[in-house]
Amino acid sequence: MDTVTAARYHVESYPTILVLKSDGTEIDRVVGYYRAPEFMGLVEDYLAGRNTLGSLIAAEATQGQDPRFVARLADRYYEHGLYPEAKARYERMLPLDPKNQTDLVDDALTSLARLSRKSKDYPGERKFAQVVLDRFPESDQAKTALLQVADSYKREQSWTHAREKYLDYTKKYPGDEDAPWAQEQADTMTARAERAKRGA
Repeated sequence: MDTVTAARYHVESYPTILVLKSDGTEIDRVVGYYRAPEFMGLVEDYLAGRNTLGSLIAAEATQGQDPRFVARLADRYYEHGLYPEAKARYERMLPLDPKNQTDLVDDALTSLARLSRKSKDYPGERKFAQVVLDRFPESDQAKTALLQVADSYKREQSWTHAREKYLDYTKKYPGDEDAPWAQEQADTMTARAERAKRGA
């Protein structure tokens, strides 16, 4: 997809398959990789008007207190590049499930951290990621959250803090596939901190 078309449809991740009407109006989209039967099921649903973003928006008035529904709606807004709407739903979902009975709160927090990064709100990114680390240390989102904290410091050019967090990652997840990359980042942060001292 060319950049003009991608911008027109707010496509930011690949693969994204758009399901369109003949006039180019979007019915909905499939974001990410799916096995053929799942993919075909999604497309058939969309063509029949089921499970589209539009149908979820219409159902929000009656299902808007169900945390699973709100999280799903937030995810769909996110996939469509409608970030303010996604952020509002993720934030609304959190108090609807204070005990994380849906097992989706950590996912919502990680998404909120990503949205904060997109808007260059690095303290906000760190805030949401840190909640994952504090409340859900065994979550499958914990690795992502720790890297989000490190990345937020890096983007703020807080080299020493970023280095500490990248090193935390290598110590906590030494066998992880991202551990060598995190070590490289830590080494880079050390060099940048040293250059900053010399330049001061």
